[in-house]
Amino acid sequence: MSSLTPIQNEILKAFLMMENKSTFSEFILAKKIRENTKLDTKKKAGIALQDLLAVLDELNGKNKFYSVHVNSVNEILIRKDEEISEIQLEAKRRRQASEKSMSILTSGDLNSSGSRKAKTKKRTESRKINIYSDFENMD
Repeated sequence: MSSLTPIQNEILKAFLMMENKSTFSEFILAKKIRENTKLDTKKKAGIALQDLLAVLDELNGKNKFYSVHVNSVNEILIRKDEEISEIQLEAKRRRQASEKSMSILTSGDLNSSGSRKAKTKKRTESRKINIYSDFENMD
């Protein structure tokens, strides 16, 4: 477990908590991670395929086998298996390409406080003006 990143460790903990389930999606796994870490941000975030595969390699060493399936809309479905099974190369490429536009849980999300939200600065400034005034003297 020491070679895993913080997010991968959280994924592993969530897997161990859900070992009685035979089939679940990445979003159920992400929800369990958010519950464990008390993370309030990124409600619809998924899990990076690379992180998931690293955790599955760790679980394979403990004789717990899972298979990863990617459906047509690039969502990950995880199933318990009796033997090691690899993800199809075409599905793996498709998923990794779609992750560029997805919201993904990262180790940086775990380090930041869950209740803290980023402040956004307003792009425009609102001013009240009188339409009957002289506009040449406005600053």
